[in-house]
Amino acid sequence: MTTGRDNGAPAPAPEPEPAPSGATVEREIKFRLPEGGSAGPLREAVESAGFRLEPAGTLAHGDRYLDTEDWALYRAGIALRLRSESEAVRLEAKTIASAGCTALERTEWAQDAPAGDPPWTSLPPGPIAALLQPLAGLHVLERLAVRAGIHNDRECFRWLRGETLLGSLTVDRVSAPPSTFQEVEVELENGSEEALGEVRRAVEERLGLQQSVETKLAAALTARGERLPERDEHAFALHPADRLLDVAHKTIGRHLGRLLWHEPGVRLGIDPEHVHDMRVASRRLRVALDVLQDGISEAAREEFATHLRWIGRGLGRVRDLDVAMARLGPLEAEGPRLERPAIHVFAQSLAIRRAERRLRLIERLDSERFVNFVVGARAWVEAGPPPATSAPNGGAPAYAVGAAVVARFMEAMREAYEAAERSLSTADLHALRIAAKQARYAIEFFAEPGGPATTRRARRLAGLQDYLGDHRDAESLLRRMKRYVRTIPKKDRELLMSAGSAMGHLERSIRIRRADLRVAWERAMEE
Repeated sequence: MTTGRDNGAPAPAPEPEPAPSGATVEREIKFRLPEGGSAGPLREAVESAGFRLEPAGTLAHGDRYLDTEDWALYRAGIALRLRSESEAVRLEAKTIASAGCTALERTEWAQDAPAGDPPWTSLPPGPIAALLQPLAGLHVLERLAVRAGIHNDRECFRWLRGETLLGSLTVDRVSAPPSTFQEVEVELENGSEEALGEVRRAVEERLGLQQSVETKLAAALTARGERLPERDEHAFALHPADRLLDVAHKTIGRHLGRLLWHEPGVRLGIDPEHVHDMRVASRRLRVALDVLQDGISEAAREEFATHLRWIGRGLGRVRDLDVAMARLGPLEAEGPRLERPAIHVFAQSLAIRRAERRLRLIERLDSERFVNFVVGARAWVEAGPPPATSAPNGGAPAYAVGAAVVARFMEAMREAYEAAERSLSTADLHALRIAAKQARYAIEFFAEPGGPATTRRARRLAGLQDYLGDHRDAESLLRRMKRYVRTIPKKDRELLMSAGSAMGHLERSIRIRRADLRVAWERAMEE
């Protein structure tokens, strides 16, 4: 199954993985008050929308945000903090990205903090210990340090509609040395999310305040003149004077960095898109070994290719099931009632298989082989471009050879299209998809000196790749469903009928018409 959509047009988004036990979901909106402003007008705006606010006391707490020197937890998608309140200290984790669009919807975990300050060698059993366990191979606990801190004086209110408690409103006076600010949070604990929308609209209309999405961690770092990390790829920017071996070295360095950036997220498993992004990086590295082979020594190519195939297989086995499950979601929700029982049972079987494959993937990332690959690959990149003698044709100017390299892969794609257009066979359509991917990546590897026109050309090829990839995904899902149907007992006629009907719909939906393929091809080849 293909999952190669990395051009801003992703496959249907898979559902987030089930949260470990002990997790809760926070739904809230928040507003940063102007400097010197008061929370009184905001509370009045909330009450003007038909709600009641009842004072519920005050409290104070201090938060110390923890992460490693390379921000492994942030890259994995969570913020970890030690919260001190009265005499108690708790360890809390929260997802950084919101699962909702209209309100902040994030998953939280909490447990008693271990004795002493970080770093730690282990955590007592609890929700956060279970959450972080897949990161053990990165030695995250042993590398934790305090990255930022705040103190918060909180004024609390019960948020009601009539006599019905909806949640809470809090006014936070946050000290993030050397700065301070005020923030109002409205958290929904009971009822429809529409209530949050009513509050947001009332505040926006009466006060002109927009919902804030900045985390307190980001605010604390900003106050210290720091900021959350981003991938830094400046060292791998292409220049017109680059030789082919320079392009090869920079391309390998850029995509190796992307592969390793997503490793913590793949391990943690909160956002399945990390698997997709790490897999795309591994595939781009493999294609680079072919496209830029004259700029890389044969020994290095063989070493990289062997390990990247092994890594890519582990990632692909998980990602394939992510895509299959994402396609099943709408079928179960919107398909004919007859088909839903079979689709539901089938989806459960895929979820179980995915969990098994995810465990095997983490074992692969924990292995000595993967560690050695990372160490060797980083050393290769840090050593800089090798001498031209290691790759006899690598000393040629990239601008002089790039066009010829791209032309070779474009011609291979044209030949693949002609074969696919004649036969419309699964094998030929798959070969065309692979050829389109290689041609697209070849263009992108030389794209920066080529300017915007080259980038647009690559995007058009990405459209063809996505069109064929969607067909490939559907075919793979159908094959999986056929295998599943063979496991249904013959006496369960209702389930067999349900599955048969669902397979019929899938078979009809995946057929590619020659005219549609021609349209996709012509769009890809537009000048």
